[in-house]
Amino acid sequence: MPFNKLDETTAGRIRPRFKLESPVPKDEIKDIILNAVKADESLIYNAYDRFIKITVPPRDQHYWSPMLSLTFDQEKERTLIRGVIGPKESIWTMFMFFYISLAVAGFFGSMYALVKWQTSNDKSFLILIPIVIILLLSVFFTSRHGKVQAHTQTLHLLRALRKSVDDIDCTRVEE
Repeated sequence: MPFNKLDETTAGRIRPRFKLESPVPKDEIKDIILNAVKADESLIYNAYDRFIKITVPPRDQHYWSPMLSLTFDQEKERTLIRGVIGPKESIWTMFMFFYISLAVAGFFGSMYALVKWQTSNDKSFLILIPIVIILLLSVFFTSRHGKVQAHTQTLHLLRALRKSVDDIDCTRVEE
C-alpha cells in the first residue's frame, strides 16, 4: 500500500490523511480510480471536477461507516492526490460539537465552581469538574468504538484505492 509505508501512526489518528503523487495527468488518474470504483459493486461514489467521495452502498452502511475523500490537483508535471478517510461529515461535525461544547461548559463551570469555593467556601459546584471529565471520556470512547466498528469498511476503501493506483506510477509524499 503506497500510502501507508511512511506513516505508522495512522492507526491511532481519527481522520488519517495521506498524499499521493503521480506523473499521470489529473483527468486520467481520476478516470482510472472512477473506473475501478465503478467495477466494484461494493462501493459507491460521487464525482466532481477535482473531488471524489467514495463510500459503501446504503445497504451496507451503518452509523459509523467511513467515507474516503480524494482531491486532485495538477501541479506542473505531476498530479497530487490528497486523501482523507473518516466518518461522514454529519458524524464528524456532531462529535466536534460535543467536544467543543463540553470543553467550554467544563471551563466556565469549573471557573464558576472555583470562584464559589474561594469566595463563599461552597464546594457543591466542584462536582461539575468530574462530571465534565466523565462526559468527555464517554464521547471519546464512543468515537473510538465507532472507529473499531468502521475498521473493516475503512480497509475495504483503502484497498480499493490501492488496487486502482497500483498499475500506475503513484508514490506517497510526506505531508
